[in-house]
This record gives sequence, structure tokens and C-alpha cells, in this order.
Amino acid sequence: MLAFAGLFMTSCGLEDNEFAGLTTVQPDGAIVVPGFTAGSVDLIDLNSVEISGTKDIQLFTLSETALPEGVELSKGEVVFEDGSILKTTSDGKISGEELSAYAFSKYGYVQEAQTLNGTVYLYAVQNGSAVKINAGDVTIQLIPVAAVYNQFIYFIGATDGWTNAEQKLESPALDGIYTGYCYVADPNNWGLAFKFQRVAGSWDDQINAGTFETMEGATGTDNIEVAEEGVYYIEVNLEAGTLKATLVETMGIIGAFNGWGGDVEMSWNEDEYCYEATEAGVTADGWKFRVNNDWAINLGANDSVEPSTLIEDLGANGKNLGVAGSTIKLYPTRKTSDKIYCTVE
Repeated sequence: MLAFAGLFMTSCGLEDNEFAGLTTVQPDGAIVVPGFTAGSVDLIDLNSVEISGTKDIQLFTLSETALPEGVELSKGEVVFEDGSILKTTSDGKISGEELSAYAFSKYGYVQEAQTLNGTVYLYAVQNGSAVKINAGDVTIQLIPVAAVYNQFIYFIGATDGWTNAEQKLESPALDGIYTGYCYVADPNNWGLAFKFQRVAGSWDDQINAGTFETMEGATGTDNIEVAEEGVYYIEVNLEAGTLKATLVETMGIIGAFNGWGGDVEMSWNEDEYCYEATEAGVTADGWKFRVNNDWAINLGANDSVEPSTLIEDLGANGKNLGVAGSTIKLYPTRKTSDKIYCTVE
């Protein structure tokens, strides 16, 4: 870098003009060009720009100070306080795809203006040699892309007389893939039928049988219908247009307490909307819930440690549970909580 700064000095006669400051070299090897600075742009709302691969979003501006003759900028980047980097064109542009992906990785779908502070670096070349220029600090404000899908969709049907949308499926990544457990019954002899609402209590943009290109374990042209009463594990993919309903024939508990060799079967409590087992004798060294004596559908803790004591937040393929007790109740339908959870006594 020092050699390239010297190249500028000797080839362009910089010792007598404003670019003599090129000899200022920072600890990271970048040089500073007097008057050549980056500037901040207005708030970037990613919901009002085209999200494409074309580098057409101005992330920062550059002053009009001229560089020495023969020097050309090749690319740029913004280095943020946390060490993350966004690559740009030499004039400070980036694609919507890159910027939205970066925003999502940091903030998810939060619909509030976010502030990023970073330093702009430009890479210049002359006759095959290269140098990194520190163009100063900028502040970038942006609003991440809004989620296309809601976190929950709400089950409504004959089970509750088509009046209450309390059971729900969740899409944790807000990607249109929803899973969960729903109790399907027919107390009024109306049929084992249901639909989903995107907003509880609203029939606008409902999710019915016609929404799906394929359904497995269910039928129907308007209402979604199943053949047997019971709790179903339901998988909905709105992007792919698919629904799969698996009847929970047995909900079991398996773990170290029984050598991981079989399931303690639980019974469905319709009044409490829970599965329950007494005298199960689970121990703190690991156990889980599983459906139909198989590992294809199972529940554990949404946690990073194992065994986990986080019994108030359970998810598919979660960590082994580490709470000891005899009486276990599992609440899988999210009817009274946004989480699937259990109690152990």
C-alpha cells in the first residue's frame, strides 16, 4: 500500500497539490484522500423498492473530489461496527436482494427504522496496482422487508361451532410453512370440517380446501374435511400449496426412564385440551413426546441445551426434556397459549 501511495506521488506530481495527503496511511493499510469522503443517504424503505439482483440501491454517496489522473475506483464496501460487511459498486450501490438479506439476518421482519453505523472503503487501481481508501463514516437507516406471512393461522370449524378461532398453527420463520396440532370434533353433527383464518375472527382471505393444490389425510373443495375425530398434526405450506393432516392415534412419552424402549401412552382430555399421563415416572436425564410410536413427529424443548428444563416452550424435534415427575400434561393446540407446553408434577 505504501508503495502504491509512492506511485501516486511520483507519477502524478502529488507533492505540490491537495493529494499529497495520500501518504497518510492508517493502521489497517487504508489511505485517506483529502476531501474524498462518503456521505449518508436518506432512509431506505425496503418495502418501497424493487428487491432484485440489480445493484441499483444507493447505500452511500461520494464527494465529487477528483482522484489523481489514471486512478479508477473498482469496488466499495461498508464495514459495520460489529465487523459485518456489505459489498457495493464503486459508486456506492447495492442490490435489493443483498441489502434485504442482510437486514433480515440482523432484524428479521421488524417494521421499524433501523440505524447502522459503518465505515466506507473504496478500492482504487492504477496500472495494475491497488490501494484501499478510507472514505469515512456513514449512517445508514433502513426499514426491513415486511413479512409476507403472519406468524399464526387460526383453526375454525365444527369443533367449536364455527365461532371460535383459538387453536392455531405457527410459522416461526414467517415463510408460509405452518405446523401444529388441532383437535377436530363434530359435537353438532355438522361434519368433521374446518378452515383456517389468517386473522382470528376474520373471514377475509380465508384458507380453505381450495387454497391447496394437494392435500394428504384430508379432502374437500371448500371446507377441509377429515375422516375421524381426534387430534391431528397439521402441516400447511402456503408457498407450495400443500396440506398434510396426520391423525394422532397415540401420543406417547419415551426416554431414559424406560430405556428409550417404548412409549407411555397418554390420554386426551377434551375439557382441558391436553394429553395427560399419570405415574409416568419421567426422570431428569432426558425424555420426549412422540406421535404414533414413531420419531417422525416428536416434541422437545425449543432450547440450546440438553436435557432442558424449558417445558413451557416445546417444538418439533426439540431437545430432550430434563424435568422429573409422575403426572404429565401436554397442551399441543396453542389454544390458551402461543406456545406448545407441558406441565410435570
